Amino acid sequence: MLVLPACASAPRVPATAETIASLARERQIVAVHYHALGTPGPLHNGARLVHGSVTMAAPTGWIKDRFVQSLEARLGLQQIRNVPEPRFAYLERERAAPDARALKRTFERGLVFDFYSPWQYLPAAGGRLYRASEIQVRLLRLDDLSLLWADSCSFDAGHLPPPPLFLRLESVEKLYTPAALGRASGCADVLVARLLGDPER
Repeated sequence: MLVLPACASAPRVPATAETIASLARERQIVAVHYHALGTPGPLHNGARLVHGSVTMAAPTGWIKDRFVQSLEARLGLQQIRNVPEPRFAYLERERAAPDARALKRTFERGLVFDFYSPWQYLPAAGGRLYRASEIQVRLLRLDDLSLLWADSCSFDAGHLPPPPLFLRLESVEKLYTPAALGRASGCADVLVARLLGDPER
């Protein structure tokens, strides 16, 4: 168990048997994600454009939803509150982990899964991210900001169209092809398997 500094990048932390057992006992479990499209440039109704490029990340909402559904099915959990709206945490800190204290201020107690992804540039002409899309997830206990589990996975986003000027941040999944979203779902399945200690993962 680790106690998080406010802005540290999440390390890989394997789940313990006690951590898995705590999921069934906890009355409040929240799952959140962070928005995955933007740059420091001019804002055009949700999409930020800089020199014909945008910065974007893995479809964190899509992966979080798949993860939560799989975890509920595997463990029979009914108490997970899956928050649909993306959170805004990065500002200029493109590669920093979101501040866990902000989650404590919002939700106060219980456990939180949070899903986030480093930003990278998508050239409007090239249509490919500069590296594989990466998703990071943490399980935090808000009472003392302990890090109970952390892991990551990546997938090939493939070719992406240039974002339209009027794309809403929460609709970033529309930029991904069905095949890419299928690979993103596989990424979520890997995370569930690692959390639960499946040997084949």
